[in-house]
This record gives sequence, C-alpha cells and structure tokens, in this order.
Amino acid sequence: MARKTKAEAALTREKIIRSARVVFNRRGVSTTSLEEVASEAEVTRGAVYWHFKNKADLFRAVRSQTGRLLQLNQKSHGDALSKLENGLLAALHRLETDTEARQTFEVMLWHCEFVGEFASVRNELMTSGRDFLREITELYEEALREKILSPHLDPQTTALGTYFFFTGLLKIWLAENRQSQVHQRAADVIRAHIKNKRRPIKAKS
Repeated sequence: MARKTKAEAALTREKIIRSARVVFNRRGVSTTSLEEVASEAEVTRGAVYWHFKNKADLFRAVRSQTGRLLQLNQKSHGDALSKLENGLLAALHRLETDTEARQTFEVMLWHCEFVGEFASVRNELMTSGRDFLREITELYEEALREKILSPHLDPQTTALGTYFFFTGLLKIWLAENRQSQVHQRAADVIRAHIKNKRRPIKAKS
C-alpha cells in the first residue's frame, strides 16, 4: 500500500466506515465480506485490512463513530421526569434526523448476530445498556426525592420497566416504515409512559 499522508489515511478510513454501514445495512453483517466493503468504498481489500484487523473491528468503528444513542442529558432544564422524557424524545428525534445513526442502530438491532468474533461486541453493547439503565434509575431516584414520582413506584423497578419499554420501542420503530402508527405515535407513547409515573396532583378542595 502506497504511503499516504495522515489526512489521506483518515479520509480513506472514514470512507470505509461509511461504506461498511451501508453494506451491513443492506446485506447483514454475517453475509457481508470485507471485499464487498472494499468494493462499495472503491478501495482495495488491502486498504480495508490496513485500517481494520477484521470485520468485528470494522463493525466496532461503525458503532463508535455514531456514539451513544442511549444517553440522557441530566443537565437539561426541568424536573427529573421532564429530563427523562426529553432524553428519550431526543434519542428518537436523532433516529429520525440522523441517517448514519439510524443505519447503525438498524445494523446492531436487526442485521447482526452477536456470536463468534462478535460476542465481545455484544458485551460492549450491554455495557452501554447498563449505563443507560443507571442513568434512568438516577433520574427516578431524583424524582422520588422531588416527591413527583407516584408513591407506589420503586425507582429501580420503574427504571427497569422504562429500559425495557424504550429499547423495545426503538427496535420496533427501526423495523417499521415511516407511515406506520409506530412512527406517527411513538413520541406520544413516550410522553404517556412518563406521565403515568408522576404523582397525581391533588385536586384543591
């Protein structure tokens, strides 16, 4: 492989990652070869191996370039439940507006089998999921301290429920077309889910 400047090498690497995202999404990860990625990127197979050890290494790069979807901004304004609601809506909005993020999570949730060389990738994804669950739990604990969480709810159990709800919603959302009820009503369902966790406001006598 001819010697390249750092800038040229970085551009080639980015091109390979973008092309891998497209091919993984189109064909699935297990049936995609690095030769196909090279062809899509219009580079040599050697160029792919120059930047990535194997397909799992390339897949990690695709995922890491997109960053974390399941992440909450706890510094946002409002009470704890508003922060949680806004964080979930922001993640959904990102999937609606960021093509690369949407393609990446489609690959992770629908087009990849996390076995063999990808078993470690599954562990990385579950670590991100546990971090997300911890953030949700912290917000429900904050809501309890603020006395806005419905009194019959336990923060840890409620956080697990929201974690299950939202990750399941995202997987179904990614599989459905944009005209479906899932897409049209997802934001409303998120708002209703959080609203149901609020302590009822006592009517004035």
